[in-house]
Amino acid sequence: MNIERKDIDTLNAELLIHVAPADYIERVDNALKKYRKTMQMPGFRPGHVPMSLVKQRYGKSILAEEINQVIQDNLYKFLSENKIEVLGSPIPSADNSEVGNWDNPADFKFTYQLGLAPSIDVDLNSSLTFDYYKVAVNDELINRQVKDLARRYGKMSDPETSESDDMLMVELNELVEPGMVKEGGISNKSTVSIEFVKDASTKASLIGLTVGSIVEIDPHHLTENHEDLAKMLGITHHDVHHLASKFQLKVNEIKRIEPHAVDQELFDKLYGPGEVNAEEVMRDKVKADLEQMFSRDSDFLFKREFAKKITESIDPKLPDSFLKRYIQLTNEKPVTAEMVEHDYPFYAAQLRWELIEGKIIRKYELRVSPDDALTHVKQVLASRYAQYGLPMEDEMLTEFAKQTLAKKEEAKNVYDFLYEEKMIAVVKEKCTLNEISIGYEDFIHKVQHG
Repeated sequence: MNIERKDIDTLNAELLIHVAPADYIERVDNALKKYRKTMQMPGFRPGHVPMSLVKQRYGKSILAEEINQVIQDNLYKFLSENKIEVLGSPIPSADNSEVGNWDNPADFKFTYQLGLAPSIDVDLNSSLTFDYYKVAVNDELINRQVKDLARRYGKMSDPETSESDDMLMVELNELVEPGMVKEGGISNKSTVSIEFVKDASTKASLIGLTVGSIVEIDPHHLTENHEDLAKMLGITHHDVHHLASKFQLKVNEIKRIEPHAVDQELFDKLYGPGEVNAEEVMRDKVKADLEQMFSRDSDFLFKREFAKKITESIDPKLPDSFLKRYIQLTNEKPVTAEMVEHDYPFYAAQLRWELIEGKIIRKYELRVSPDDALTHVKQVLASRYAQYGLPMEDEMLTEFAKQTLAKKEEAKNVYDFLYEEKMIAVVKEKCTLNEISIGYEDFIHKVQHG
């Protein structure tokens, strides 16, 4: 097989592919023999159908299949050997410039289009300045958290009607429109603490409910903390920032708690026997935990500002026409040119950032090892179990973490998260940060609205 590259411009190229009989004859013959072994036809024993009949029935489709496989194998080998960075994957030429006779196969010629990745250089240095917002963890926030911890270990009752300090055990289902649950949408069972709901209208709608009651809500009005909302809905922290749907909330149970006294018994339940022996020590720990929790949103804000500014600064050009056609050809569901035009600006913006992020990862040699991933998942699991007072042995945590990472999608999410963490860390290290301390309410507003 012979492949020639023809550059159209700096972002577009064509591959001219010449397929000779020697490239596919043996493969086609082997495929035909394989079909013959299992082919059944009246008047012939299985495996003894004349080859002429096998070719008559399957010859053309097998030929097309094997030539396509030969092309795909050699295409990606050619791109790899020649270190050609492409966007998406090669697609057949728009003018269907194919040469060859499928009825009397000999030489074939095909033309494929390439969208070339733009050349990008990212120089992280101290001349680049970015705002870094941090929540000022004050006594009000600490008091609220201490109260929450005391309630978490309090005594539980089951009232008939919900009041302002009660907890609701609910089922949350994403809606496609008012009153209609979205098929295959987000669905999760969770807990809603009415007292922590800040939106007055949403809070009022949750008071006076009984078991089986149903209301429609905006999930962003249930909690201002994106990490909590992610857990509540069973989605990732990243997905919360793009969530726009309304949800149906169904009450399964109503719980009322008499708070635990803030005493040694509570300290031991929270931190282990003897680890904390005074309320002030507990408050220091609560403050540290809150600062760590808010640091995730601080990093999200920082990454968002960095991504916006660095993308605007570099402004990598894309092979737009190629990408629009690529989207149409490869989308799982049919899409019109109008649909592609409408969505393309968002797709292109995300792709520009991914190219820059990838360049940073390669240039600064950022790596996430399997051990990094395993350690991260173990820490997440340990923290999750600790919330329910369930300390876990390291051996069991390791086994659960391995089971999590064995799932392809979950493993991808873990590695993406850790690469993003490392990318944020190197940017923070090399660039100049303008740290800004703001109140909790202002911070949450900035996270949600920019």
